[in-house]
Amino acid sequence: MRYNSGMFRILALLQLTRAALAFTAIADAWAVLLLRPPSASPPEMMMLIYRMLITGVASFCLYAFGMALNDLVDARRDRIFAPRRPIPSGRIRPRSALIVSLALLMVALTAAVVLLPLQFTQRDVLRLSDLVPYSFILTLATAALIVFYDATAKYLGGMGLVTLGAIRALHCLIGHPKTPLLFLSMILLTHVIVISTIAYRLEGKRPRLKAVNYVTIVLGLLIGNGGAMWYMWLRGNALVSENMPMLIGPAVAAVVYAVWAVGILLVPTINPRQKGERIMLLGLFWLFVYDASILLSNGQILASVAITLLLFCAIVSFFSIRFFSRMLSQPRLDYRPERPGA
Repeated sequence: MRYNSGMFRILALLQLTRAALAFTAIADAWAVLLLRPPSASPPEMMMLIYRMLITGVASFCLYAFGMALNDLVDARRDRIFAPRRPIPSGRIRPRSALIVSLALLMVALTAAVVLLPLQFTQRDVLRLSDLVPYSFILTLATAALIVFYDATAKYLGGMGLVTLGAIRALHCLIGHPKTPLLFLSMILLTHVIVISTIAYRLEGKRPRLKAVNYVTIVLGLLIGNGGAMWYMWLRGNALVSENMPMLIGPAVAAVVYAVWAVGILLVPTINPRQKGERIMLLGLFWLFVYDASILLSNGQILASVAITLLLFCAIVSFFSIRFFSRMLSQPRLDYRPERPGA
């Protein structure tokens, strides 16, 4: 049985960019874009759909950029510890991966620029604040944090874990940078930092976490969540009673995930590395649950359905990529890696 090398390249590209998990970034940004105070009037439908599409492009490309850049930076290390990754296996050349990552970044920044005029297309009078490219600034800041993490922070223990949470917390605001509600951003920040720390310990990653790293993690959580609460307090939305019910769904989701994670930790037949991988993988998919539950708790049923559909797409993509990866990696296949200059 023979397969065209183009299939290998497409599969390698999907693996390089972690395309299945990129749906989590879209879901986060969509949830913030769709979430609104119960007393707020619903936006115009066609404009909302258009903004969702542009935000989805920016989110997907920004996430994929980060993953591709991560593999580029780790290419030498992966030749030893992960030789089946796209770059060390020869399925994608470093030059090709660099071009892909830069192209993804440019598309993400362009999409963020396109979001600017959508801020005031329905206004009769423009305000000076409408002309500030907040979406572009947040996209650029997120990209800078991604570069910082891939190049430096992931080797700094606690600082890297806080950076991961900050990337999620900033990224989700791209589609609606002026949102008065930062609850979901706080949830993502906390969830990502906590599960990343647990997985980091279980998988035995280096450098080993020391007391100063845990202090950094706690300070990161306090400063990040405290800053978000302060911003909402200035906007008059921090402790408004009508906003509190939207937190019921995420609270239940957090408890369910915590119970599951504790159950995994107590299973004696699973080694620590596998426990860490499972906690991290389900933790990433659990972001969909937070996104959908906060919308559902806020009475936005159609919006929560949209996030659920994204979850379905992510699951199908994840298992499809895994299936074809195993099928196309059989020894009987006639496949040759890319040659320099080909």
